[in-house]
Amino acid sequence: MGWHIFGIIVGIVIYSIYRYSQEDCNEEGDEGETNNTLKANENEHNQIEQRIMEEKPRTKELAMNMLAKMGAEPKEKEEGRIQFEYQGVLFLMDADDECPFVYLIWPWCHSFSKYDIDEFARVRQVVNDINMRGSVIIFYSITDSDEVAVHIKKHFLLVPQIPHLEEYLKLMVNSFFGTARTLGVEIEKKRIQECTS
Repeated sequence: MGWHIFGIIVGIVIYSIYRYSQEDCNEEGDEGETNNTLKANENEHNQIEQRIMEEKPRTKELAMNMLAKMGAEPKEKEEGRIQFEYQGVLFLMDADDECPFVYLIWPWCHSFSKYDIDEFARVRQVVNDINMRGSVIIFYSITDSDEVAVHIKKHFLLVPQIPHLEEYLKLMVNSFFGTARTLGVEIEKKRIQECTS
């Protein structure tokens, strides 16, 4: 009786090993087909990527076209620098065909006398606060005149693969108006706090 049970168990083990080996063979065949398909897709992807890399990114041309579509009438001022007016504000854009990123700048969005130390302290604090939590950068520069000029800039990607490119560019430009509004409001709040203290 013991031999019978032992024989049945050995038979089950041998049958299981046989079935397992057959499944492995089938999977290897499927994997081979899958690997071939993956390799073909990867080669096609690499060829497309190589064509894209070989083409120069025409960032400046793209920027000029998009700004014209927005009704901004862009003008190239110097190598890589585009000047345009949008909603009554003069903007500058640095765009280079060698780089898919652009710098958008709103120069002189705010100014004050460099001799007004209280205003300088307010602006410095507000600029630091906005830069800590914003997606744009605010910076100031001391000019040859008696004024300190405050500027807003943003560095962002501009490539034709971006969906709804015109709306994307409008969003980037419009973010400057919100930042300028926040800058003015926060400076005024600081001024009022100082008067009430």
